[in-house]
Amino acid sequence: MSRRMIVFDTIYNPEQTLLLKTARENGCKTVSGVEMFVKQAELQFKFFTREEAPGDLMRDTLRKTIGAAKYRSNK
Repeated sequence: MSRRMIVFDTIYNPEQTLLLKTARENGCKTVSGVEMFVKQAELQFKFFTREEAPGDLMRDTLRKTIGAAKYRSNK
């Protein structure tokens, strides 16, 4: 791996994969599957509604849905 590389993983659950961990340890820039998922959803939302998508809400909702421990509700 080269420090100039951007490593993109399409897996969003778990968000932090071994590929991304290894890439970061080697100084690469990384993009998680959550970002891919949300950016795709934002584009679809804008295409169909002609409005800007609530990206932060989408990202938070996805993380809660896939069960990332720090995002789980205590309910």
